[in-house]
Amino acid sequence: MKRLLLASTIAASWASLGVAGALPASGVAPRASCAGLTGLTLPNAQILSATQKSGYCNVIGIINKRTSTQDPDHFTYGIGFALNLPNTWHGRFEMMGGGGTDGSLRSDPTGAAGVELAQGWAIAADDGGHEDSPNSLLGSYQDDDANAGGSAHFAIDAQARSDYGYNGIEKTATISKQIIAQYYGLEAGFSYIMGCSNGGRDAMVASQKFPFLFDGVISQNPGFNLPQAGLAEAWNEQVLGTLATGKDANGQPFIPDTFPPQDLQVASAAILSVCDALDGLVDGIIDNYHACTNKKVFPALANYTCGIGPHGSTPHGGTCLTSAQVGALKKIYAGPVNSDGERLYSNWFWDAGIWTPPSAGGAGWGAWNVVTAPVPGVNTAINLTLGAGALPMIFQTPPVVTPVGGPAGQEAYVFHFNFDTDAPNIFTETKAYPESSMDFMAAVSTDLSPFKRHGGKLIISSSVNDGIFSGAAIARWYRKMNRRMGGDAGDFARLFMVPNMAHCGGGAATDSFAENELNAITAWVENGVAPKRIVAANRNTSSPYPPGGLFDPQVARNFPAGGTRPLCPYPQTAAYKGTGLTNDAANFACVDPQFKPDDDDNDNEHHGSRGQEGR
Repeated sequence: MKRLLLASTIAASWASLGVAGALPASGVAPRASCAGLTGLTLPNAQILSATQKSGYCNVIGIINKRTSTQDPDHFTYGIGFALNLPNTWHGRFEMMGGGGTDGSLRSDPTGAAGVELAQGWAIAADDGGHEDSPNSLLGSYQDDDANAGGSAHFAIDAQARSDYGYNGIEKTATISKQIIAQYYGLEAGFSYIMGCSNGGRDAMVASQKFPFLFDGVISQNPGFNLPQAGLAEAWNEQVLGTLATGKDANGQPFIPDTFPPQDLQVASAAILSVCDALDGLVDGIIDNYHACTNKKVFPALANYTCGIGPHGSTPHGGTCLTSAQVGALKKIYAGPVNSDGERLYSNWFWDAGIWTPPSAGGAGWGAWNVVTAPVPGVNTAINLTLGAGALPMIFQTPPVVTPVGGPAGQEAYVFHFNFDTDAPNIFTETKAYPESSMDFMAAVSTDLSPFKRHGGKLIISSSVNDGIFSGAAIARWYRKMNRRMGGDAGDFARLFMVPNMAHCGGGAATDSFAENELNAITAWVENGVAPKRIVAANRNTSSPYPPGGLFDPQVARNFPAGGTRPLCPYPQTAAYKGTGLTNDAANFACVDPQFKPDDDDNDNEHHGSRGQEGR
């Protein structure tokens, strides 16, 4: 078939159509057939299929397909990608971030907010450079080995590590833009990336490593310093392990019994008892989280300790915590350290979301640290499943190859992780693995000058404490970045904190705001209107808090069930104006909480002299 012309010769700009600074409402139609895209010649990439669907063309391809010589299994690797091209395109392109350890291609991407393709955006996604199970669209190869790392097995291959860390996003976005230009005869007017968790990390990495690739970046609950958060996963499980009274099927401490749901509810009530009113409204949401300090929370925990405070003396009875549980929470919330007391990750904000009410859903503190679905004799906390694979295989250099299960498996590695000798390996480089995990994964740079000069705009949204990534860590990074950028970070980057929200949504929280976040970034990028607030909705139709018992009756009465609240640009927080419905964002203002950064803003943050956050 006749080869399509190169993008450089056919691609026009939106400005040439007389719409500089804006995109035409009518959109544009393709200049080539969908099926014809399989004939494109692309650098180090192949389009495997191009299928016309209802309203768009679905493209599947692979970049840098190869057989690994470093992987003892000699598995096939490559960056699988999908690109949806609407029949009527409005000039915007979005790259969707990944999730977890990737390894599964979204073959029909519609957009991270779920509405972009329907609104005429071109949408791309990638698989992070590996596939966990055979995908017929990509040739049915897979890169898992249960006896050698499981779904994290790909990390035995140095190139696959880099593809997962940053290449997948950059290569897919670049190839997608070339396909777009050839399909429509126009280059993308505006380019965006949006993702949560590891996808949020993808977004922050893009703003730092590829500052000219995207105009707008939305990073949600980002694992921006994921290898360090992995250290906290091991720390938390080892602390909880001291409370365990039994063993699981692998001979490791059985964690679910250490903090059953009723105990997490007590912890939430204790925190709320001294911190809920700090923002001026008792409603089950701690907006003034910086003021919720150890000095306030520790006496509250003592007040809810069995046999000490007025809340009974029956452990696990739903009214009090044991002194050992209180001690464990204090140690976990202080964050991991080595034997010299050097901080390895971050402390955590105290937040009522430590308990996720059954009706609220989401993967919160309990799911990450204690249990997801209860299974007799099996640890199902995400830290001991997904996290247990990532810690030895991805975050350590060189990777520590372990079987998934068994007495010497990944779970055992977590419980025996050494914070003096193993923790520094997140910074290690070797001849076979020339990039440390911090090099290929982290997005901790505070110099965003190239992204700012490009005119890029960055919106970050983060849970105050979602149980896996510390809200205190991203807030500290933002303060350091602001200082590095001369105090003007708000001109191009804004952080929005979400109390009570579980990881990437859920919890007793106003967690529904993705589409408003999308509208905010497009208004900022395309019209220069910076977001002064982002309105978030609450999907709980009634208060998930019981109307009494452990909780102040005002909690259930004032909780914004079925309503909205504003998310405010950090360090501002939401404050009730004093009148009107408490589930209406119009009745809340974004105010300065008068937070004063303490000395740990200037500390080294991480292991010894190897700390990198803030350089």
